[in-house]
Amino acid sequence: MKPYTFFITVLLILYSSISFSQINGKSWSEIKRVGKGEVTCIYYQTPGLVFEENGEMQGVCIDIMKEFKSYVKDKYSVQLDFSFVRKVPVFTEFINTVKNGENVMGVCNTSITKERKAYLDFSPAYMNNPSVLLSNGDAPVIKDLSKMSSNFENYKAVIIKGSTHEKYLKKISDQYFPTIEIEYVNSGTEVNANLRSNSNYFTLIDFTEYFDAVRKRMDVTRHPVPLNELEDQLGFIFPKGSDWDAVWAEFLTPSFKESVKYKKIIADNLGTSFVNLIR
Repeated sequence: MKPYTFFITVLLILYSSISFSQINGKSWSEIKRVGKGEVTCIYYQTPGLVFEENGEMQGVCIDIMKEFKSYVKDKYSVQLDFSFVRKVPVFTEFINTVKNGENVMGVCNTSITKERKAYLDFSPAYMNNPSVLLSNGDAPVIKDLSKMSSNFENYKAVIIKGSTHEKYLKKISDQYFPTIEIEYVNSGTEVNANLRSNSNYFTLIDFTEYFDAVRKRMDVTRHPVPLNELEDQLGFIFPKGSDWDAVWAEFLTPSFKESVKYKKIIADNLGTSFVNLIR
């Protein structure tokens, strides 16, 4: 083996061992017993919800986590901190990293689904998240999914692999657009990059990702088609068998989500127009 080839091989092995090594944290029962500790967090960057800016973690999720920290301090006299140990840029890898961890918390726009509940534990929903049909700005507007095959005849679909949108797009394809061409990407950032390109693309995407596109003044068109089936509930995630979901269930109640404090978190991070969409 040539020295250069050997060097590359070693780097790939090291990368794989780091990327897929198990991440371990502390359980709620352990931290509760000693009265203080860190929650080990893994995140997938999501516009408006969880992201790092100027060296600080920000977003809706972060502000809710701060309220949770106050809750356990007041109720249990426990001092909590959150340690973000890894940012995972690929959504499917994010899910697997949390799934294979121990006493860790996953932070992003993870939809609560029956399938995922088989291998993950969830907090109660911290936010509902409508989905939108989005395309390049010059696409003809459609108001009914039955028009997709004609209006999007020369368009490709771009979708995040492993997302709930992937499954729904397959359903749309079977029902309305059997000749659809689909490109799979790893993140919402890649979806928006495709929409910014000169090629003709459309996508199904979370409203938070649409919010990011609007904030960046991207030339996109939102199509007013009914997508009620795709209005997901988003939750924090934990490895199966974690005890963190129980204390989160104590805190993340319907009354908290109806509070002025919660609505301010949404408004501060996503804008006042988004507050009316949240349940």
